[in-house]
Order: sequence, then C-alpha cells, then structure tokens
Amino acid sequence: GHVGIVLAHTLPDCQIILIENKEESLVRAQRRSSELDLKNIDFLQANLDYFTRPFQIGVALHACGIATDMVLEHCIRAGAAFVVSPCCYGFIQNAVKFTFPKSKRFQETLTSKEHMILCRFADQTAVQLPPERRLIGKHCMGLVDLDRVWAAETHGYLVQVMTMEPESCSPKNNMLVGRPPQRTAEPAGHIDA
Repeated sequence: GHVGIVLAHTLPDCQIILIENKEESLVRAQRRSSELDLKNIDFLQANLDYFTRPFQIGVALHACGIATDMVLEHCIRAGAAFVVSPCCYGFIQNAVKFTFPKSKRFQETLTSKEHMILCRFADQTAVQLPPERRLIGKHCMGLVDLDRVWAAETHGYLVQVMTMEPESCSPKNNMLVGRPPQRTAEPAGHIDA
C-alpha cells in the first residue's frame, strides 16, 4: 500500500482505492493510513478481477509477472489511464486469461516459447551481474513492454515506456504510462431525424 498511501496523502481531493490480495499487507496499509488520518482511501481485499467500480487511473508498482497485464486489461476495459511498473518478467507465462505475445506484430515474429525465453532474459538485471548482461536484460525488458504497448495501442491508447530515475531505485525500473483514447461528446440537444 505504499504507493496508494502516498497518493492519498499527496492528492487529498482524489479518492484512492487500494486493492490487495494479502490480508497482512492490507492490515498494515490500513494502520498506516489511520496513523496519517487519511480520509480519502478505501481498502479492498480482493483479486483485481472482482473490482467493478468505475475509476479513472490505475496505478501498480512492481506488478509481478502477469499482474501487469491484469492491470492493463482492467484499465483498458474501464477506459482508464494507467501507470504501471512491471516486475518479475520471468514469471510471465501463458495462462487461462492471457496468451503471449500479446500484440499482432510480436505474434508475427515470436512464438510463445520464444516470448517466454525473452521474459526470462528480461529478469537478468540484478546489480551483481556483469554490466553487459544487465544491459541485455534491460533491452529484453523493453521488448516485453513494447509488446504490451502495441497491444494497448490497438485499443486507441497512447503509451510510453519510461525508466524510473535514478535507475538504481529498482532493478526493474520500467514504467508503462498510458492514456486512453479521447472521447468526443455528442453536442447537447442534437437529434438526427
């Protein structure tokens, strides 16, 4: 709940909904929020699939494996913007809900097995590894995230992949920032006859 609590504190006019599967983490976040007397944060212990309320921005820090893809899918279905920091690329795998690669362009280039190998290499960014190996890992992270970007763009999203600074803040320091397509409003009182 670190990010949710910071957002609630920094943006007092916004309502923050913190969704967490683990009870222990949720209780800790509730305690911290109470200590800070935050009134603009709600807590929900659930899997993201059970969250059905409307929202405008989805935020996830270190969303492990397919958790990133779950957040992106949920935001796209809701027409919400997103800021997601992917993590644990090596845990990305085909599941009932997701198949990889996600984008048509990557599907034309990589098999599912080759995509899984790319994901395993994307996890090779630990500081104790040689710099050239970390660089390969960073490039592989970028490719996995590019596949995600292209998949989101098919829904009209504008997406950027950014690197958190300083890069040492996390070995997995990419961020996917997406803006939904602009909606055009119907002119008030306009009726086609």
